[in-house]
Formats: sequence, C-alpha cells, structure tokens
Amino acid sequence: MASPFGDAGAAKTSVDPFASSASRSRTSEATTTRAKNAVDATPRARAPAYRAWDDVEVFEVPETLRRDGAARNERFVEHVSLEGLFGATFADAFHDDASFRTDVRRAMRKDLFVPDENLSAEANAAMSALSSSVHVNWFESRTGYAALSALFASRGIEDVTGERFIRALGGLCGEPRHGTLIDIASPVGARKISHSWHQDSGYDRLTVMLGFPAAAPSESMGLPSGVGVFSHAVKLSHALRRPSPPGAVLQWEDVASARDVRLDARFVARPAFARHREIIVYRDSSILHSAPDVAHREAVWRFM
Repeated sequence: MASPFGDAGAAKTSVDPFASSASRSRTSEATTTRAKNAVDATPRARAPAYRAWDDVEVFEVPETLRRDGAARNERFVEHVSLEGLFGATFADAFHDDASFRTDVRRAMRKDLFVPDENLSAEANAAMSALSSSVHVNWFESRTGYAALSALFASRGIEDVTGERFIRALGGLCGEPRHGTLIDIASPVGARKISHSWHQDSGYDRLTVMLGFPAAAPSESMGLPSGVGVFSHAVKLSHALRRPSPPGAVLQWEDVASARDVRLDARFVARPAFARHREIIVYRDSSILHSAPDVAHREAVWRFM
C-alpha cells in the first residue's frame, strides 16, 4: 500500500467575508456621495482560519510521557483514493450522488448488522437506523454481502462486489486487526463542540476511516473545503506510554493531568475529504484524535 504520509495536506482556507452597506437618503449631493462610499463597520463573518495539514506543528511529547524506547514519529495520516481501490465509476457515484452514499450505509447494515435476539424488532430497527451509530464485524456477512453487491450492480459498478468493497477497506488495517467496523452517524450542521483528544488503544495498529460527506458542501457552513468529515488530529513526536490496562482508551486529560501540558490551536490538524482523498489511514499511537469541533458529514466509517 502506498504511504504518502506527509503529503496529506488540507487546502488552506480562503476568507469569504460577508458584508452589507446601506445608503441613507441625503438632501445634499455631498452627503449622498459619502453615504454611497461608506464602509459598513459591522464585523464581517469569516471562515475559520485553519492551517493546512503540512503547516500544523508536531507536538513534542514530554519525555516523562513518552513510551520507553519510542522512536520519533515521522508518519501520521495517509490518504487513500476510492478510485485507486474501486475504479472511476465507483468514485464518480460516491462523489456525485449523496443518495448513493446513503444507500451504501443502508446496504452495509443489511449485510453486516446482526439483530439481537433478546430485543424486539422495534428495538433492533432503532439500533440499525441510519441515524444511529452501528458497531458490526466486517469479517463475516450473514447475507454474503448481497445488499452491497446488488446496489453496486444497479449503478453499473459491475467489477466491485460487496465483499470486495468491505474487505479492501478493512484490509488497509493490515495485521493484526480486530475486524470491527463502526458507522458513526453524525447530525449535519452540528454545533461546535470542544475537542476530546484520545487514542482508541495506544497500540501500533492502523485505523481506517471512510468519509461520508454531507450533501451540501462544507463551504456552505463557513468551513474550508472537505473539513468536518474526518476526525481532527494532533501529530505526536513520540508514542505515549500505554494505558493500563493495555488496549484501553487513552484519554489525553488522564495522561496529562496535573501537568502543565497544553494542546493549543497550533497543534490541531484537520484532514480534509476530497476526490482521491476519501479514506484516511493512521497508526493509533502516532496521533491523538477527536471528533471534529464542527462536524459536517453524514457519517464516517471506522475500521479496526
């Protein structure tokens, strides 16, 4: 698998100011001219001035927090292309048609969600609804991935089966891997939240994310192009000491408690979703990550 870590730049945002000016009637010609040339003093709304990925600084992990013998991290997030994995026809459909992206999420649930026999049909339906986040095992499908295969065939994507689709994405995790897939559903236009920096395990294992952007472009929310789909990240100079017990979620607040260690804005990196950059791959021990401070996505899939 190609590894263009370090070429994972999100495009720099351009400021899109919005302003209005009003001319008031004046009896004198001079006053009218001044009114026409007046500049509205109301503060202008601006898109957030996010730094491009390559411009975001690496956080120097204090030696007291570093894993013993940890080498310096040089690779953080890799972007992978849907077209490279599944061809241009698939990538075109994914980018051009929001309903296709939603249908992919729906078909995955049909193929991989296993109803809980101890729950009612209504409860299982609620658990598997598109508005709910779903946790499944991607190693096996009780339908043989038939729903995904049928969806792709209906769109003229005849060389990609459901099994190939899921296994190719999961295979980017390398070995060892858990075989878990979470569809993390996100409300579009969610309000801004504070980052909650963490690692899922702290292990030297790869996590794969496939983004499902919202139907409306991120620019409509005042965000730079493609921002708000993937998790945000802090690049770590060295791996952190593993949590206890091993494999448990590592919360940055617990690691850095009672220490004057601050993750300020200059360390916040925001991988951007774009054509040829629909998938991100990262080693859990090399970054801290958090849900976007402003999410603008239908969902994101996380393979481990």
